[in-house]
Amino acid sequence: MSRSFSFYRSKGLSLVELLVAMALSLIIGAAVIQMFLASKSSHRLQDSMARVQENGRFAVGFLAKDIRMAGFMGCGNIDEIAINVIANPAPIDVANPLGQIIGGVNNIAATNSWNAVAGTDVLSIRKASNAGVGLVGNMSTDNANIQIETNTLELVAGDALFISDCLSADIFRATNVSSGSSHETIAHANNYNTSNRLSKAYGDDAELFAFESIDYFIRDTGRATASGDPIRALWVTKKFANRSDASANPVELVEGVQDMQIEYGVATGASMIANSYQTANNVTDWSKVVSVRFSLLMQSTEGNVVGSGAAAQQLTFNGAAVPADGRLRQVFGSAVAIRNRVR
Repeated sequence: MSRSFSFYRSKGLSLVELLVAMALSLIIGAAVIQMFLASKSSHRLQDSMARVQENGRFAVGFLAKDIRMAGFMGCGNIDEIAINVIANPAPIDVANPLGQIIGGVNNIAATNSWNAVAGTDVLSIRKASNAGVGLVGNMSTDNANIQIETNTLELVAGDALFISDCLSADIFRATNVSSGSSHETIAHANNYNTSNRLSKAYGDDAELFAFESIDYFIRDTGRATASGDPIRALWVTKKFANRSDASANPVELVEGVQDMQIEYGVATGASMIANSYQTANNVTDWSKVVSVRFSLLMQSTEGNVVGSGAAAQQLTFNGAAVPADGRLRQVFGSAVAIRNRVR
């Protein structure tokens, strides 16, 4: 007896149905992977952007704070006081002490004392230390030793110091720092000074500061991105009391600073308003500089954050397009008045 076969009784999927299901699963899988990759790329971009912006704000803050304080000597009217400089060697120009409170180098050469990146700018600031110490008694004569209550500044022989009562001011070097039962004594003999006499015998209304030299510059950190690109940073050198010892070692402040360009606001005549902004090599009279305008090119410390080639970030800095290397970049900057010149 013959047995009939019915296709309606068959179980499972046909080959066509399997192929359609596989194609759909591949499409859905590819879409999921694409969404994951896009989400990951977006996260990396947002993370790099946050770091760049945070580092940029920190760098601007560091620079702006010290620029404002350039020339700080403990008194608001320091530009009206004749500063007597007997320190030898002098930390600033003897003939024009306030003329060198700000300075810098434009497009620094490859070989330099800071090991700064060639083509970047260097900013130099001269000022008294933020903290000072008061005198505990009157000097009997202008060549008498200076007595302070405590040596909180940890001063040593050879330090460049600044003393003022806002009527007179002197810059000298300590020749000896000794401790007593109730005070510290600072001598200023002529072995570190051109004379052992200050401009006056100061009283207990005077204050003593350490003289500081501060330099900001861009240097390679020695670190690199995953793709081998060097990571640069903003560095600072602070010579406390004009020392040249280990206290002046460069310190890395903020990483991811690729370049720094600086212009100086120069006033003309008796005006305290900048009439023009000039690079350091074009400034002829630093005593006329009343403000500083700086620009920082910040870059991410990771690569493959933005597109490369035709999809690269379109950004120019200092007249040139930034490299198309997949690193995110953003420009930060500010114009800051020198408070001790603009009142």
